[in-house]
Amino acid sequence: CLWQLKVTDVFLQNDCNIICIAGTGMGKTLVFWSPLAIKDMGILIVVTPLTQLGEQSIIFLKQASIQSILISTETAS
Repeated sequence: CLWQLKVTDVFLQNDCNIICIAGTGMGKTLVFWSPLAIKDMGILIVVTPLTQLGEQSIIFLKQASIQSILISTETAS
């Protein structure tokens, strides 16, 4: 989608903070992961209300050799 390319481009330019709001299933995760796979972006924080989506993200990112952690009600102390 065009909006995904535009948001990814802004990430890669690294010139501003980004807030991306899109509905469930719109492909926000791809937008956040793409810049991490292309270049070292420092720290990226993704907030999701769904613990299962966070857990799936951690598994995928680790398989791609991208360091990640999940902070949830189960892991926070």
